[in-house]
Amino acid sequence: MAIALPDEAETWVESFRERLNDNADYEAAADGWGVGFDGDFVLEILPDDAYDGQPLYFYLELRDGDCLQAAVLEDPDEVAHGYALRGTYTDWKRIIRGDVDIVSGVMDGTLEADGSTVRAMRYQNALVEMGETATRVETEFQY
Repeated sequence: MAIALPDEAETWVESFRERLNDNADYEAAADGWGVGFDGDFVLEILPDDAYDGQPLYFYLELRDGDCLQAAVLEDPDEVAHGYALRGTYTDWKRIIRGDVDIVSGVMDGTLEADGSTVRAMRYQNALVEMGETATRVETEFQY
């Protein structure tokens, strides 16, 4: 059964966490991620012409190939995090559907990224796997 975004955001991000933790390719690619540095992410889904609701903020506590915690936040700054990816609802829909991968999305300006670009590029395969994992969450887009 598909999870509706944005209404079922908490269910969606928990399903994403479970799938990340079941993805051996992500685990291998993210080996060492967040060890000795803040590797936590906030994914920001911003309103646009298709979706005029409140922004969604997904928090991912990532450490050494595992997603230890996932949550929906009220404000992206309510938790410490080393990285953020932000884009519009329509752009995230394209990523979750598999039309655009995260690394390409950052490189072409579809997504805006905060955090150490040098470190993130060393782990670009982990970022690609994060995006591919998102495509495995059966999602119904409400807008």
